[in-house]
Amino acid sequence: MKKFQLSKDVYVKTVAIRVKDVEKMVNFYKNVLGFVLKLEENNLSILGSQEKNSRLLILEETDTEDQVVGAFEKAFCFSLLIPTEEEFGSVLRRISSHQYPIERAVQSANRRSVFIIDPEGNELEVSVQIAVNDGPDQQETFSVQTLVHESRVLYSSLSPEVHFDRLKIPMENRAGYFHFYKDILGMGTDQEHEEDLLLDNGGFVVHLDDSANVVSENRTDEETLGIDFFVIPLKNEEDMLKLKEHLERKQQEFFVDKKLTILTIFDPGKIEWWFVRNE
Repeated sequence: MKKFQLSKDVYVKTVAIRVKDVEKMVNFYKNVLGFVLKLEENNLSILGSQEKNSRLLILEETDTEDQVVGAFEKAFCFSLLIPTEEEFGSVLRRISSHQYPIERAVQSANRRSVFIIDPEGNELEVSVQIAVNDGPDQQETFSVQTLVHESRVLYSSLSPEVHFDRLKIPMENRAGYFHFYKDILGMGTDQEHEEDLLLDNGGFVVHLDDSANVVSENRTDEETLGIDFFVIPLKNEEDMLKLKEHLERKQQEFFVDKKLTILTIFDPGKIEWWFVRNE
């Protein structure tokens, strides 16, 4: 039987995180980074780009008093890809104007990135692919202030082409996670980097990080701040049906509605993956 794989154009459209202070978090993502606030309803705040149907980030406010910031120190990191160097400079200007600290600024090959920590400890990489063919193979630092001074355009908010393109997931058992993402969810593999799995024909990278330090061993999953779920669009009912039948053969627990519009499954770290049919 042919090995199951997700369609090559599948990607992570939305990252949802549990938060403690939604007002502070909305202010950071909207004003410091330029996200557009799309909707506030009940305990959810949905943010995206200028694109009409963009839903890049969901902030889910939780009122549990005994919250901890995840099971891993600086565990999750998601990467926001900015489409042009001009807009990247604008984002850096926005961050600098709010005097928000940048943890590090590095360039490797043709990828230039800054790393920041949001108000509740989630790490975010903001990146751009630059137009050079001879960038450094090893990471090198670059001057944020130089790019800020060179920036001539200030974008009012994130452009429609901005999207997530990388995700770092911490774990203590990389082999178990690798098996789940590759054999159960049908992600592709990277021959050069064995810790990476691929979506969107290699355009979206899931990096498995087993170097994180556990900081809370007695927490429950319901009490954990940090990543809650991901949303992955599937283009048609056929793709949804193939995934459903594959999971049934693998005897995996999952939920799917009768109309085959949404399928959800938990990974080994109890993060929920939502596969949602577009049509």
